[in-house]
Amino acid sequence: MTDQKPTGVFVQFPLAEAQVSACSDARAKAGVEQGKPTTTSTFEAALLAIGTPVQGGELGVVDYFEYAPEYHDQGMGCGLEDRNIHDRYEAMSYGWDQALERACSEFPETVLQSDALAKLAEKDAEIARLREALESLENANNNLCFMRSNDTYQSMMRDGCGDLLAKLDDARRAAREALKDGAA
Repeated sequence: MTDQKPTGVFVQFPLAEAQVSACSDARAKAGVEQGKPTTTSTFEAALLAIGTPVQGGELGVVDYFEYAPEYHDQGMGCGLEDRNIHDRYEAMSYGWDQALERACSEFPETVLQSDALAKLAEKDAEIARLREALESLENANNNLCFMRSNDTYQSMMRDGCGDLLAKLDDARRAAREALKDGAA
């Protein structure tokens, strides 16, 4: 994710026991960290603990009532005689099809829930891939650390590699922090 603050959280139901526990822990932690927390702030912390953050601009919310066409009672039967429709069931079917076509023509393009879930699944897969890459990097680095002797480490420090070793540790820490709260 970017540094943009999440504007929403996607939480898949039903909740697992571990998610309920994580919610409770997050609310308690928020309460301690915030001093005098509000109910809203602790619930936000709980949802962020178990959900996938969604940033503004990724998915828009559509108010369908804003696009609903006006009901015209005098025009509702128009076209039945022109199409030689006299059967009331056929007339209802025609009216239903026409009403749906008219209503749908007024709505803007929207994102289907299935499309949104697919995007979230892509993010989850990317987070899992990054976690795996980080774990591989940490394992390789740990193996290297075990293989080198204290003399080698001191030699690297004398040769001016201390900054590089510190940057490596900082990068590992930052990557671990960035990936710890993501979904996977």
